[in-house]
Amino acid sequence: MGQSTVGGGQGGFLVLDKPEGITSARAAAMIKKLLAPRKIGHTGTLDPFATGVLVLCLNEATRAADQITKLSKVYQSTLHFGVETDTLDRTGKVVGQSDLAFAEQDLIEVLKTFSGVCLQTVPRFSAVKVDGRRLYELSRKGIEVERPEREICIHSIVLKSFEWPVALIEVCCSKGTYIRQLASDIGQKLGCGAHLSALRRTSLGPFTLERAIRLDEVTSGLCVAGAIIRLNEALCHLPAALMLDRECLCRLRNGHLDAQWEKEHNESFYGWPEAVRIVTCTNRLAALWWPNCAPNGSRRLRIFPF
Repeated sequence: MGQSTVGGGQGGFLVLDKPEGITSARAAAMIKKLLAPRKIGHTGTLDPFATGVLVLCLNEATRAADQITKLSKVYQSTLHFGVETDTLDRTGKVVGQSDLAFAEQDLIEVLKTFSGVCLQTVPRFSAVKVDGRRLYELSRKGIEVERPEREICIHSIVLKSFEWPVALIEVCCSKGTYIRQLASDIGQKLGCGAHLSALRRTSLGPFTLERAIRLDEVTSGLCVAGAIIRLNEALCHLPAALMLDRECLCRLRNGHLDAQWEKEHNESFYGWPEAVRIVTCTNRLAALWWPNCAPNGSRRLRIFPF
Protein backbone atom coordinates (compact mmCIF):
# COMPACT_ATOMS: atom_id res chain seq x y z
CA MET A 1 0.00 0.00 0.00
CA GLY A 2 1.56 3.28 -1.08
CA GLN A 3 1.16 6.66 0.53
CA SER A 4 -1.51 7.74 -1.95
CA THR A 5 -3.84 5.00 -0.68
CA VAL A 6 -3.31 5.65 3.01
CA GLY A 7 -6.62 7.28 3.83
CA GLY A 8 -6.64 9.36 0.65
CA GLY A 9 -5.18 12.87 0.61
CA GLN A 10 -5.89 13.50 4.28
CA GLY A 11 -4.46 10.29 5.68
CA GLY A 12 -6.15 9.00 8.80
CA PHE A 13 -5.78 7.08 12.05
CA LEU A 14 -4.97 3.40 12.45
CA VAL A 15 -5.66 1.63 15.74
CA LEU A 16 -2.93 -0.91 16.41
CA ASP A 17 -3.04 -3.59 19.08
CA LYS A 18 0.59 -3.17 20.12
CA PRO A 19 2.25 -6.45 21.08
CA GLU A 20 4.49 -6.92 24.09
CA GLY A 21 8.23 -6.45 23.72
CA ILE A 22 8.53 -3.47 21.35
CA THR A 23 8.44 0.28 21.89
CA SER A 24 5.66 2.44 20.50
CA ALA A 25 8.21 4.15 18.23
CA ARG A 26 9.33 0.78 16.89
CA ALA A 27 5.73 -0.24 16.18
CA ALA A 28 5.17 3.03 14.29
CA ALA A 29 8.39 2.52 12.32
CA MET A 30 7.30 -1.00 11.30
CA ILE A 31 3.92 0.30 10.08
CA LYS A 32 5.66 3.10 8.17
CA LYS A 33 7.86 0.59 6.38
CA LEU A 34 4.85 -1.54 5.44
CA LEU A 35 2.35 1.17 4.43
CA ALA A 36 4.79 3.86 3.24
CA PRO A 37 2.90 6.98 4.37
CA ARG A 38 4.70 10.32 3.99
CA LYS A 39 4.47 10.90 7.75
CA ILE A 40 3.57 8.81 10.77
CA GLY A 41 3.21 9.45 14.48
CA HIS A 42 1.39 8.09 17.49
CA THR A 43 -0.85 9.57 20.17
CA GLY A 44 0.46 8.25 23.45
CA THR A 45 3.38 6.00 24.31
CA LEU A 46 2.97 2.49 25.67
CA ASP A 47 5.92 0.98 27.52
CA PRO A 48 7.52 -2.04 25.77
CA PHE A 49 6.01 -4.53 28.25
CA ALA A 50 2.51 -3.02 27.81
CA THR A 51 0.05 -4.02 25.10
CA GLY A 52 -3.13 -2.74 23.53
CA VAL A 53 -4.48 0.36 21.83
CA LEU A 54 -1.84 2.46 20.10
CA VAL A 55 -3.38 5.06 17.80
CA LEU A 56 -1.14 5.82 14.81
CA CYS A 57 -1.49 9.01 12.76
CA LEU A 58 -0.87 8.73 9.03
CA ASN A 59 0.02 11.69 6.80
CA GLU A 60 -2.11 14.80 7.51
CA ALA A 61 -3.59 13.11 10.60
CA THR A 62 -0.31 13.87 12.38
CA ARG A 63 -1.48 17.51 12.50
CA ALA A 64 -4.54 16.45 14.50
CA ALA A 65 -2.70 14.18 16.95
CA ASP A 66 -3.04 16.71 19.77
CA GLN A 67 -6.83 16.36 19.58
CA ILE A 68 -6.51 12.62 20.30
CA THR A 69 -3.79 12.58 22.96
CA LYS A 70 -5.95 14.63 25.34
CA LEU A 71 -8.72 12.01 25.41
CA SER A 72 -9.27 9.68 28.37
CA LYS A 73 -7.69 6.23 28.40
CA VAL A 74 -8.82 2.89 29.86
CA TYR A 75 -6.34 0.31 31.15
CA GLN A 76 -6.55 -3.24 32.44
CA SER A 77 -3.83 -3.12 35.09
CA THR A 78 -2.39 -6.10 36.96
CA LEU A 79 -0.87 -5.22 40.33
CA HIS A 80 1.46 -7.51 42.26
CA PHE A 81 1.46 -6.67 45.98
CA GLY A 82 4.28 -7.28 48.42
CA VAL A 83 7.07 -6.67 45.88
CA GLU A 84 8.46 -3.25 44.95
CA THR A 85 10.78 -2.53 42.01
CA ASP A 86 12.89 0.49 41.11
CA THR A 87 10.98 1.04 37.85
CA LEU A 88 7.60 0.40 39.55
CA ASP A 89 6.88 -2.40 37.04
CA ARG A 90 8.01 -5.99 36.44
CA THR A 91 10.96 -4.93 34.27
CA GLY A 92 12.80 -3.41 37.22
CA LYS A 93 15.04 -4.61 40.05
CA VAL A 94 13.36 -5.70 43.29
CA VAL A 95 14.00 -3.08 45.98
CA GLY A 96 11.53 -4.13 48.68
CA GLN A 97 9.39 -7.06 49.81
CA SER A 98 6.64 -7.54 52.39
CA ASP A 99 4.45 -10.40 53.61
CA LEU A 100 1.80 -8.03 54.96
CA ALA A 101 -1.52 -9.17 53.51
CA PHE A 102 -4.91 -7.44 53.47
CA ALA A 103 -8.54 -8.24 52.78
CA GLU A 104 -10.28 -7.55 49.47
CA GLN A 105 -12.50 -4.96 51.14
CA ASP A 106 -9.40 -3.10 52.34
CA LEU A 107 -8.24 -2.86 48.72
CA ILE A 108 -11.65 -1.66 47.56
CA GLU A 109 -11.67 1.10 50.19
CA VAL A 110 -8.16 2.24 49.25
CA LEU A 111 -9.02 2.34 45.54
CA LYS A 112 -11.87 4.74 46.30
CA THR A 113 -9.38 7.27 47.67
CA PHE A 114 -7.68 7.54 44.27
CA SER A 115 -10.81 8.50 42.36
CA GLY A 116 -11.07 12.09 41.11
CA VAL A 117 -8.56 14.88 40.56
CA CYS A 118 -5.23 14.58 42.36
CA LEU A 119 -1.52 15.36 42.07
CA GLN A 120 0.69 12.50 40.94
CA THR A 121 4.48 12.45 41.28
CA VAL A 122 6.24 11.57 38.04
CA PRO A 123 8.12 8.22 38.26
CA ARG A 124 11.92 8.20 38.54
CA PHE A 125 12.16 6.17 35.35
CA SER A 126 10.25 8.40 32.94
CA ALA A 127 11.04 10.61 29.95
CA VAL A 128 10.06 13.81 31.78
CA LYS A 129 12.87 16.36 31.79
CA VAL A 130 14.27 18.06 34.89
CA ASP A 131 16.82 20.81 34.22
CA GLY A 132 17.07 19.65 30.63
CA ARG A 133 17.80 16.00 31.42
CA ARG A 134 15.40 13.06 31.32
CA LEU A 135 14.56 11.50 34.65
CA TYR A 136 15.41 7.98 33.52
CA GLU A 137 18.92 9.12 32.52
CA LEU A 138 19.47 10.67 35.95
CA SER A 139 18.04 7.62 37.72
CA ARG A 140 20.33 5.22 35.85
CA LYS A 141 23.29 7.26 37.07
CA GLY A 142 22.00 7.23 40.64
CA ILE A 143 21.32 10.97 40.66
CA GLU A 144 18.35 11.87 42.85
CA VAL A 145 16.38 15.01 41.98
CA GLU A 146 13.05 16.41 43.07
CA ARG A 147 10.45 14.95 40.76
CA PRO A 148 7.64 17.16 39.46
CA GLU A 149 3.98 16.60 40.26
CA ARG A 150 1.19 16.67 37.72
CA GLU A 151 -2.52 17.12 38.07
CA ILE A 152 -4.35 14.04 36.80
CA CYS A 153 -7.89 12.74 36.98
CA ILE A 154 -8.89 9.15 37.72
CA HIS A 155 -12.39 9.03 36.26
CA SER A 156 -13.01 5.52 37.58
CA ILE A 157 -11.00 2.76 39.24
CA VAL A 158 -12.64 -0.65 39.61
CA LEU A 159 -11.40 -3.91 41.10
CA LYS A 160 -12.10 -6.69 38.60
CA SER A 161 -10.51 -9.60 40.47
CA PHE A 162 -8.27 -10.24 43.48
CA GLU A 163 -6.35 -13.21 44.80
CA TRP A 164 -3.42 -12.30 46.99
CA PRO A 165 -0.93 -11.09 45.91
CA VAL A 166 -2.41 -10.19 42.48
CA ALA A 167 -5.24 -7.80 41.63
CA LEU A 168 -6.71 -6.85 38.25
CA ILE A 169 -7.89 -3.23 38.22
CA GLU A 170 -9.60 -1.29 35.44
CA VAL A 171 -8.60 2.37 35.38
CA CYS A 172 -10.15 5.13 33.29
CA CYS A 173 -7.91 8.19 33.51
CA SER A 174 -6.81 11.46 31.98
CA LYS A 175 -3.81 12.16 29.81
CA GLY A 176 -0.52 12.12 31.72
CA THR A 177 -1.46 9.44 34.26
CA TYR A 178 1.31 6.96 35.06
CA ILE A 179 -0.35 3.63 35.88
CA ARG A 180 2.84 2.19 37.37
CA GLN A 181 3.07 5.13 39.74
CA LEU A 182 -0.58 4.58 40.62
CA ALA A 183 0.18 0.90 41.34
CA SER A 184 3.06 1.87 43.61
CA ASP A 185 0.96 4.48 45.43
CA ILE A 186 -1.82 1.94 46.04
CA GLY A 187 0.72 -0.51 47.45
CA GLN A 188 2.18 2.17 49.71
CA LYS A 189 -1.24 3.05 51.06
CA LEU A 190 -1.91 -0.61 51.88
CA GLY A 191 1.44 -0.84 53.65
CA CYS A 192 2.93 -3.69 51.61
CA GLY A 193 4.15 -2.04 48.41
CA ALA A 194 3.30 -3.13 44.88
CA HIS A 195 4.45 -3.04 41.29
CA LEU A 196 2.71 -3.18 37.93
CA SER A 197 3.11 -6.69 36.49
CA ALA A 198 1.00 -6.28 33.33
CA LEU A 199 -0.72 -3.45 31.48
CA ARG A 200 -3.15 -3.45 28.57
CA ARG A 201 -4.72 -0.30 27.16
CA THR A 202 -8.23 -1.14 26.01
CA SER A 203 -9.29 2.27 24.71
CA LEU A 204 -8.20 5.81 23.94
CA GLY A 205 -11.30 7.94 23.59
CA PRO A 206 -13.47 6.27 20.91
CA PHE A 207 -10.58 4.07 19.71
CA THR A 208 -11.04 0.60 21.21
CA LEU A 209 -9.50 -2.85 20.86
CA GLU A 210 -12.54 -3.83 18.78
CA ARG A 211 -11.30 -1.41 16.10
CA ALA A 212 -7.66 -2.44 16.42
CA ILE A 213 -5.59 -4.41 13.95
CA ARG A 214 -2.72 -6.64 15.02
CA LEU A 215 0.82 -6.07 13.82
CA ASP A 216 1.06 -9.60 12.45
CA GLU A 217 -2.04 -8.94 10.32
CA VAL A 218 -0.28 -5.99 8.69
CA THR A 219 3.01 -7.83 8.23
CA SER A 220 1.20 -10.78 6.63
CA GLY A 221 -0.01 -8.49 3.85
CA LEU A 222 -3.62 -8.06 4.96
CA CYS A 223 -5.19 -4.99 3.33
CA VAL A 224 -5.70 -2.42 6.08
CA ALA A 225 -7.31 0.33 4.00
CA GLY A 226 -10.70 -0.43 5.56
CA ALA A 227 -9.22 -0.11 9.05
CA ILE A 228 -8.02 3.47 8.53
CA ILE A 229 -10.31 5.96 10.26
CA ARG A 230 -10.77 9.23 8.37
CA LEU A 231 -10.12 12.50 10.15
CA ASN A 232 -13.69 13.71 10.39
CA GLU A 233 -14.85 10.47 11.99
CA ALA A 234 -11.85 10.26 14.30
CA LEU A 235 -12.50 13.79 15.60
CA CYS A 236 -16.24 13.30 16.11
CA HIS A 237 -15.85 14.20 19.80
CA LEU A 238 -15.41 17.81 18.62
CA PRO A 239 -18.45 19.87 17.57
CA ALA A 240 -18.92 20.54 13.87
CA ALA A 241 -19.87 23.54 11.74
CA LEU A 242 -20.93 23.02 8.13
CA MET A 243 -19.43 25.16 5.39
CA LEU A 244 -21.45 24.79 2.18
CA ASP A 245 -20.72 27.97 0.24
CA ARG A 246 -18.20 27.37 -2.56
CA GLU A 247 -16.62 30.80 -2.28
CA CYS A 248 -16.11 30.35 1.46
CA LEU A 249 -14.52 26.96 0.85
CA CYS A 250 -12.26 28.41 -1.84
CA ARG A 251 -11.06 31.13 0.55
CA LEU A 252 -10.53 28.50 3.25
CA ARG A 253 -8.31 26.46 0.91
CA ASN A 254 -6.18 29.58 0.57
CA GLY A 255 -5.93 29.99 4.33
CA HIS A 256 -8.68 32.55 4.94
CA LEU A 257 -11.81 32.10 7.03
CA ASP A 258 -14.71 34.08 5.57
CA ALA A 259 -15.53 36.93 7.98
CA GLN A 260 -19.30 36.70 7.45
CA TRP A 261 -19.34 32.93 7.92
CA GLU A 262 -17.30 33.28 11.12
CA LYS A 263 -19.63 35.97 12.45
CA GLU A 264 -22.67 33.78 11.79
CA HIS A 265 -21.15 30.80 13.61
CA ASN A 266 -19.35 32.50 16.50
CA GLU A 267 -22.48 32.71 18.62
CA SER A 268 -23.05 28.95 18.41
CA PHE A 269 -19.69 28.30 20.03
CA TYR A 270 -19.56 31.15 22.52
CA GLY A 271 -17.25 30.14 25.39
CA TRP A 272 -16.23 26.84 23.77
CA PRO A 273 -12.50 26.46 24.64
CA GLU A 274 -11.58 23.70 22.20
CA ALA A 275 -11.45 23.24 18.44
CA VAL A 276 -14.47 23.06 16.15
CA ARG A 277 -14.50 20.94 12.98
CA ILE A 278 -15.31 22.83 9.79
CA VAL A 279 -16.95 20.18 7.61
CA THR A 280 -17.91 20.14 3.91
CA CYS A 281 -21.15 18.83 2.41
CA THR A 282 -19.29 15.60 1.52
CA ASN A 283 -18.48 15.04 5.20
CA ARG A 284 -14.82 15.90 4.79
CA LEU A 285 -12.84 17.74 7.42
CA ALA A 286 -11.82 21.07 5.91
CA ALA A 287 -10.26 22.68 8.97
CA LEU A 288 -10.02 22.86 12.72
CA TRP A 289 -11.13 26.25 13.98
CA TRP A 290 -10.74 27.73 17.46
CA PRO A 291 -13.58 30.27 17.70
CA ASN A 292 -12.45 31.73 21.02
CA CYS A 293 -8.79 31.13 21.76
CA ALA A 294 -6.05 29.18 20.03
CA PRO A 295 -3.94 26.61 21.95
CA ASN A 296 -0.60 27.93 23.26
CA GLY A 297 -0.74 31.06 21.15
CA SER A 298 -0.90 29.15 17.85
CA ARG A 299 -3.10 30.00 14.87
CA ARG A 300 -6.87 29.75 15.25
CA LEU A 301 -7.20 27.90 11.96
CA ARG A 302 -5.68 24.58 10.91
CA ILE A 303 -6.54 23.64 7.32
CA PHE A 304 -6.53 20.11 5.87
CA PRO A 305 -6.67 18.99 2.20
CA PHE A 306 -10.31 18.65 1.13
